[in-house]
Amino acid sequence: MRVIAGKAKGHLLIAPKGLGTRPITAVIKEALFNILQTKIVGSRFLDLFSGSGSIGIEAISRGAKNVVFVEKEQTAINAIKKNLAACKFQNGYKIYQDDVFRQIKRLNKNGYTFDIIYLDPPFTVDKIFLPVMEILSDTKLLEKDGIIAIRTRKEKSMPNIIGSLQRFKLKKYGISNLHFYSHI
Repeated sequence: MRVIAGKAKGHLLIAPKGLGTRPITAVIKEALFNILQTKIVGSRFLDLFSGSGSIGIEAISRGAKNVVFVEKEQTAINAIKKNLAACKFQNGYKIYQDDVFRQIKRLNKNGYTFDIIYLDPPFTVDKIFLPVMEILSDTKLLEKDGIIAIRTRKEKSMPNIIGSLQRFKLKKYGISNLHFYSHI
């Protein structure tokens, strides 16, 4: 797994061991950032269920102003820190080791807003996808013209409308789907 573009292009990234993580493929990452490319530079980016931090690190590499990583597993937090250090990123990010649902509420309470929110919940916890999107739709975390992208397994269906959010794009890549939402 590597950073594919920007300041840290080519840097190798490690994945946390023993978590059963599904590191995102280069094809999916490239497609995701092709869709988001006009919004990345100068953006505030929230990476939920961060795993190795690959997506948030890619966002920093491509010019995001600030990235917030949220991950609860210590081995993943260690991987994120090692990957940020390997890419020589010393600022422009915050890492929260916490449950995603709890941290979404805290970020909202503290007035954070984001231009882009990326979620990659564990595929093995099917019942997590809709609730996490519902809680996001009930917050003020997403800027008015912001985008939420959520990665699911290809068999997972997601509603077109979730609270104040509407899906505007669905892309299929191998075993994964990327669903893109914005405010209605």
